Amino acid sequence: METTDADSPRRRPGGRSARITQAVLTATLAALAEKGLAGLSIEDIAARAEVNRTTIYRRWGTREALLADALSVNTGRQIAIPDTGDVRADLIAFARQVRDALLAPASRNLMSALAAGGEAVSADVGRRYWESRFAAVRPVVERAITRGELPPGTDPDELIIRLVGPVWFAVFGPGREVDDAFVERCVRAVLAGLTPRPGE
Repeated sequence: METTDADSPRRRPGGRSARITQAVLTATLAALAEKGLAGLSIEDIAARAEVNRTTIYRRWGTREALLADALSVNTGRQIAIPDTGDVRADLIAFARQVRDALLAPASRNLMSALAAGGEAVSADVGRRYWESRFAAVRPVVERAITRGELPPGTDPDELIIRLVGPVWFAVFGPGREVDDAFVERCVRAVLAGLTPRPGE
């Protein structure tokens, strides 16, 4: 039996276009993770996404524009923010996530691309990337302030930097082992610095 247009399922306009865009952006991040910024090429991305190179050039024009778009989309990925009701437990869980992410090859190349800046990744893309990360974690600090576990006026971004900084440097600097004990010491040091001493 023949079906009429009315009987046929309707496809949303731009459905195929959206799928292609998603495939290309996903392929870009995968290629970046595997080969780094220096090895990132339109030809490889096209092969991974199973599209023609001309499709990529027509939509993005340059490798810089494509990478910027891929990183911008990546900023929307949510971090699993802990909410145990205890600031120490929350910060330990968060810092462990950061540690695990930094140790992954994909994160190393992503961080290198963001740090490289210049023509590859604009300063605006970098700012949006980090802002999304800070915005996701701020509620951990804000909830702790509301519960009275942290002093009023505690700067969430400063606390996050003070916590993540040692973990970051341990991984990308001397390359020392960042085990759970190291993470817990970092959290303890940050919290101790926020606790008023007697007489203060």
